[in-house]
Amino acid sequence: MRGRRLGLALLGLAGLLGACTEADQGPGAQTGRIGTRPTLEELAGRLPAESASFVRGDTVWHERERPGLGVAVDYAGPARSAVATVSLYDRGQAAVPQDIGAPAVQAEFTRAVEEALAMADRRTSQTMAATERSELAVPGQAPLQCARLQGTYGRQPVQTLLCVGAAAGHFLKVQVTSPGRQVRPVDPMPFVVGIAQAARG
Repeated sequence: MRGRRLGLALLGLAGLLGACTEADQGPGAQTGRIGTRPTLEELAGRLPAESASFVRGDTVWHERERPGLGVAVDYAGPARSAVATVSLYDRGQAAVPQDIGAPAVQAEFTRAVEEALAMADRRTSQTMAATERSELAVPGQAPLQCARLQGTYGRQPVQTLLCVGAAAGHFLKVQVTSPGRQVRPVDPMPFVVGIAQAARG
């Protein structure tokens, strides 16, 4: 029972961190191809059914109602030990550069962290603070810019790894949330790396 409650809490927290707008679901929400850039539908199709023991769940399309906000795909860790959201979007930019040092990517990373912290601040049951920033190497590809967030959801300590980079001309954002005290420890790094490699093709 405790594990189930924790799983539901993590799902709720992931939803808060991963979605900042009302979502529209449906395959008609993909954007058209820009030059050689793949569509959002094609990018979402690249994401695997399973990566590093995380299993793919729902796909939520934001693009139709809020152009530029793309698509979000949920993942669940083994035994609900963690939950994740993978977001692909462009905020209306024609092509997002792969270099994480590019101003557009740095600005988006800062914005993603600020949005996650602001979302927590708006809820009385949740607190969150950024504790560490680093680069995550992706073998053979550009790295991702990451931040670790720690806080509480109700009385439960939680931690989130938030990474931002680019994939095929779109922003790629990956958030993995898990309990602060884990009965079954989960390393989110292999999952994030696997997702980046899959999305980039």
